[in-house]
Amino acid sequence: MIVLSCNPKTQYNPMQKSVPLLTIFLDMCAVNDQLVDFLVSGHDQEVNDGNGKSIFTDGKMLFQNDFFTEQVDVVSCYITVTFLIEVMSSANARVVWDRSNDSHKENEMILKENIPMSAKRGEESTQSKALLSESSSKHICCCYCLPDDPKPSVFDINELFSLTDLTKMYFSTVGDLLSRITLMLGIYGSLAMFLTMVPFSLTELFCNIPSCTGESNFTSNSYDENHCWGPISRINAYRIFLAGFVLLIGPFVFFSIQKNKFIQIFATIVSFSVFCIMFIMAFHLLAIGRGKGNPALANFSALPNIFGACSLAAVSHATLPHIIPPILNKANLGLGIAIVFIVVGAFYALLSLTITFTFENDKIQEIVLLNFLDCSIVPGVFFIYFLGLYTTFKVSAIFPLNAVALRDNIWAMFGSFQCSRIWAVERLFFPLLAIIPPTVIAVVTENIEVIVGITGSYAATTIQFIIPPLLVHYSRIDTQEKFGPSVRIKHASPFQHNFWIILAIIFAVFTITTVTILYITHQS
Repeated sequence: MIVLSCNPKTQYNPMQKSVPLLTIFLDMCAVNDQLVDFLVSGHDQEVNDGNGKSIFTDGKMLFQNDFFTEQVDVVSCYITVTFLIEVMSSANARVVWDRSNDSHKENEMILKENIPMSAKRGEESTQSKALLSESSSKHICCCYCLPDDPKPSVFDINELFSLTDLTKMYFSTVGDLLSRITLMLGIYGSLAMFLTMVPFSLTELFCNIPSCTGESNFTSNSYDENHCWGPISRINAYRIFLAGFVLLIGPFVFFSIQKNKFIQIFATIVSFSVFCIMFIMAFHLLAIGRGKGNPALANFSALPNIFGACSLAAVSHATLPHIIPPILNKANLGLGIAIVFIVVGAFYALLSLTITFTFENDKIQEIVLLNFLDCSIVPGVFFIYFLGLYTTFKVSAIFPLNAVALRDNIWAMFGSFQCSRIWAVERLFFPLLAIIPPTVIAVVTENIEVIVGITGSYAATTIQFIIPPLLVHYSRIDTQEKFGPSVRIKHASPFQHNFWIILAIIFAVFTITTVTILYITHQS
C-alpha cells in the first residue's frame, strides 16, 4: 500500500487565500437564498418586448402553492449538497493518491538506475529498502483519520475543482459529456434570466416614479406603448439598464469568487434588511386587521412554477466547489451548511406565509416586492426605492458567482487543448464566453420562457438531484477500491445509505415527469 503525503502540492493553497467560515456562510447564503430570491424578485413576471410579445408569460408567482412540496425541495437540495461535499473530499484524496502513486513509481525507476547490476543481491535488497524507507518516510500521513480528527488528512478539501472536473473524474465519457452540456444549459439559462430581471426591475422603478400622493402605479405595461423619459421608450430604457449592469458587474467575472466576497457580504446584508422590512410591514398589516389573504390549501396547477423556481437553487451546486476550498477551518463545515439551509428555509417559509395571509391572493403582483411599493403599506419614498432596488442588489451578487462558475467549467471542458493555456484565451476569451451569450439573449429574445422552463425544470433539476447522487455513488466505490472498505471520509455526508441516493433520483424523475405533464396540460 502506498502511504500518502500530508502536504500535497495542491492547485489551491488554503494558507495563502483563506477566509473565515463566517464570510463563507454569508457567501453561501447569497447563493442558496436564490430559492427565496426567485420568489421574491419574481421568476415568472410578465415583461413585454418591443413587439408586444410576452417574455415571461407563465402567470403570477402565487404563494398559495403546495407549501409541502416547497419544503421537500429544500430538504432534497440539502441532501444533495452534502453528497457533493463528500465527492469533493473523495476527489481530493484521489488526486493526492495519484500523485503519490506516480512519485512511488518514479522512485522505483530511479532506484533501478542507481543500483549497479553487478551488485550483490543482498546489498541490492538492503540499499533498496533503505532508499524506499527514506522516500516513504516523506509520505507518512494518517489516511484513515476520523471525521473530527484535527490532524491533516488526504480528505481535506484543499483542491479547487469545478463540477465538470468531478464529472470527468468519476463518470464515463458519455456521462461526463451529458453532464457538461446540462450544466452549461442550466447556468446560461440562469444568467440570461438574471440579465432580464435587473433591467426590468429598474425600468419599473424609474419609469414609474413613486410618490406618496396615492397608490403606487407599478404595472407591467408594454414597452412601446409607454415612454420612460421624454423620447426614450421603455424598451430603450430596458436596454440602457441592461448595458449599464453588464458594464458594471461584468468585469467581476474576470476575477476569482473571493475577489467578489465584499459584494456578496453587502448583498446579503441588503437581503436581510429587505426581508426585515417586508416582515415588519406584513406583520403590522396583519396585527391591525388589514390582512386580506385567504390562501387555498393547495394549488397543483402551480407545481411547474414551484419546481422551476426552486430548482434554480441548483446554481449553488455549480458554485459550491469554488466556495468550500477557501474556508480556513472546515471542522464545522457540515454544521455551517446545515445552518445556511435552516436560515434560508425559515426565511422562505415565513415570507410565504406572511405574503399569502397579507394580500389578496388573486391580486398578488408578479414581483412580490411590488406589493409593498405603496405608501399606504411602506412609509416613505426611501423605503420604496430600497425595496425596488433589492432585485438589482441581489442579482449583482449572484451573477458574478454563476458567471465565474460557468467560466471555470468552460475552461475545464477545453483545458486539454494547448491554446487554452494562452493568457488571452484563459483570462479574456473564457470570461467573455460566459458573459456575451446570455447578454445577447437578454437583448434580442422574444420568448425567453422556453429557456426558463428548460433550465429551471429540466437542466437545473438534473444538476441538483441527479448528478450529485450519481457522483457520490461512484466516488464511494472508487474511494473504497483505493483506500479499503473501512475508510472514513473526513467530510462524508450523513446520508450514507444507498436509500438516499435512490430517493434523490426518484424525486428528480418525479419532478421532471410532473412538470412535463403539467406543461403539456397547460399548453393544451
